[in-house]
Amino acid sequence: MGALETPLTSNPTFLPKSDPPLRETELFGARLTFTDEGGEHETTLFAVHGVPGSVRDFRYLAPPLNAFARLIRVDLPGSGGSAPRREALRSLEARAETVLRLADHLKISAFGVIGHSMGAGTALVTASMAPDRISHLVLIAPMGLRPHRGLSQSQASFKRIALMLRVPGLRQLLLPQVKKHFRKRRFPRAEEMTVHEYATQFESFTAADYPLLKRAAARPLPARTLVAFADDDHLVEPQIPIELAAAIPGARTLRFEEGGHIIQKTRAAEIARAIRDL
Repeated sequence: MGALETPLTSNPTFLPKSDPPLRETELFGARLTFTDEGGEHETTLFAVHGVPGSVRDFRYLAPPLNAFARLIRVDLPGSGGSAPRREALRSLEARAETVLRLADHLKISAFGVIGHSMGAGTALVTASMAPDRISHLVLIAPMGLRPHRGLSQSQASFKRIALMLRVPGLRQLLLPQVKKHFRKRRFPRAEEMTVHEYATQFESFTAADYPLLKRAAARPLPARTLVAFADDDHLVEPQIPIELAAAIPGARTLRFEEGGHIIQKTRAAEIARAIRDL
């Protein structure tokens, strides 16, 4: 593992947003939406959001990345404009297969993968499943090899909540508590999401498979691997990404004192620079 860099304390940099139109295709019999921007570059990067999330989670990171890379952002099944697909909701491996299949559809043989939060788990598994195809691995405010404070309940608990939210009567009792939890965790759209969307998100949380992530971290991974995180992340405590980086031979770290959980927004310029320099 590369030595931890001196924490950066510069003020957050807010770059112009990029919101290209959604494109869509059908994979595994279900609608999948994505964006494709940056034009012709030697480097192609796929970006995978967390839960909850969508392609919009990378709207601030996209402009500095587009200076040197083609960027494809993926709405995972059940998020953004993509239709839910049961196996992908419940499995990081199925989500990784979605990324790889989309790359096949776009005729992209080699690419880097960026993952934020729980999307970092998808990115890590993707890299472990196709080491000959993945050029870069970038894990931003990542879930790690054990539960973090923002995802501390068991898979069984998340499954139970998802089921209850789909049962008339129970959903009315549970929904206020769920909304309160999402507000407390500062998740976006806490007041806007429907009960069906909440059920889908809780089912998506069940994909947290730490034995799988440990196996993935132990497999051959790209030499160009970066783990970026902030000390003031309210969802993922710093020890989680530190342990993850230590488990990946040669991984570089980019550590900020400030930036929160959405550092691909608050630290977009610094992260893009670090990816370019990998």
